[in-house]
Amino acid sequence: MDPATAKTLVSAALVASIALFSLMSFQAFFAQIVSDLRDARSALKPVPVPVRADRRTPPQA
Repeated sequence: MDPATAKTLVSAALVASIALFSLMSFQAFFAQIVSDLRDARSALKPVPVPVRADRRTPPQA
């Protein structure tokens, strides 16, 4: 095998491994986003808000 062919094969292998790693990283990234959104949606529960029962008297002039 001549050096030019070897360099081409090594370069192709590096590009393929980088592309595979990038694909896996994006897949994990989007899977984490989907998981976080599902968790946030399931955590939506009504929060009790305290309400004052006494009425305020209007200021007198």
